[in-house]
Amino acid sequence: MADNVLDMASAQLGSGSIDALAQHLKLPAGQGEAALCSGVAYILAGMLNRASSKTGMGYLFNLVSESEALDLANFAGVVSSPEKWLSIKSSGAKMLDKIYSGRKREVLEVAASNLGDGAEDLLTISAPIVVSLMQNQAKAQNMDVSDLASFLIGQRDHLQGYVPDNLLQAIDVSSFDKLGETLITHGHEQPQEPRVAAIQGPEEKRKPVSFSSWFFPLLLVLVVLYALNMYMLKGKDKSSQESPAKVSQEASFMESPSEPVGMARKVVEAELGPDDFSSNLRDYLSSFAENPDREFPMRVHFAKGTAKIINASAADITALAKIMQDNPNLFIAIEGRVKGEGNEIAEQQISQERANVVRDLLLQKGVSANRVTATGMGSSSPLTEDVPGKKEKKVFDAERISVRVVTNAQ
Repeated sequence: MADNVLDMASAQLGSGSIDALAQHLKLPAGQGEAALCSGVAYILAGMLNRASSKTGMGYLFNLVSESEALDLANFAGVVSSPEKWLSIKSSGAKMLDKIYSGRKREVLEVAASNLGDGAEDLLTISAPIVVSLMQNQAKAQNMDVSDLASFLIGQRDHLQGYVPDNLLQAIDVSSFDKLGETLITHGHEQPQEPRVAAIQGPEEKRKPVSFSSWFFPLLLVLVVLYALNMYMLKGKDKSSQESPAKVSQEASFMESPSEPVGMARKVVEAELGPDDFSSNLRDYLSSFAENPDREFPMRVHFAKGTAKIINASAADITALAKIMQDNPNLFIAIEGRVKGEGNEIAEQQISQERANVVRDLLLQKGVSANRVTATGMGSSSPLTEDVPGKKEKKVFDAERISVRVVTNAQ
């Protein structure tokens, strides 16, 4: 899957639109196509660098899937309209912020030194062109994040000779061979490994310690715990003779420390409600009219603004693990979304970490690593879904963990 975006840009715009663009940028006659290729190459190089992490790739996927596509077939008309031109430049400037992140100023300086005074306008208009071309490909081939990553990494070979060394330096890449080298494929060929830190939070860096500095304090702690345990057992034996019913309740608590008991358990079950997730997903898998874009939101909750899960023993996670066991050819994607509050980079990171948490919990329940991917989708609009038998839609929160079926081979 390595269609050349450079060739696609020239073919989609055509000579008329390219000449109109060159004239608008005040380029010498006959230099329009070369300038367009340079602009597209600069954008693709920035995308390859941005996509070198899971968070960055999810960020680009959102950019491609949610941006308004240009009418490339009538691009000359767009260029000739001052209102449309300003609108595209405004969109393109925002795209440059997302593609180059904190390196935008350095990139524009390099572009100006290499391409001339109209370089900023060239990159500003090239970004929407590239995004629109990738959006068309994504829709035509029904790409998910993994497919789009593969498509993007396939562009690198076509960029030879178009990406100068000072551009690589501006985006902090040591050489052309390193461009996009660490791009993480979100498909099943290179699955993530479970990360305990995603569930328990990042560990602090610790200095090396000597054997004696931890062994003897640990030994003392073990002795104290043993003594406390013996004391509690003696008290428990005594209370069991006085109140058998009470001991039974305590015993049930000790047997399942992670599960709430008594009133607390009833509250949790009330919050979870009916088993919509499990039944809806099973019904979907049993049907033949599968929709690859359908999401199945899970009732999984996190502490506000963090990836610390509140209900790690959520019924939907257990149900999903059972569904995976019952359907050995089922491959899924876990997608995390958060509410948009202005800091898109932080939101993207948190959504990725939350998706990783749910994936890791599935792996702990015996699901194979190569059958589950996790992708942070940042902030996005609420999901609506038709309610069977009713003329209404069910609205899910913008902040959610969803499951999407990637493959369900029978």
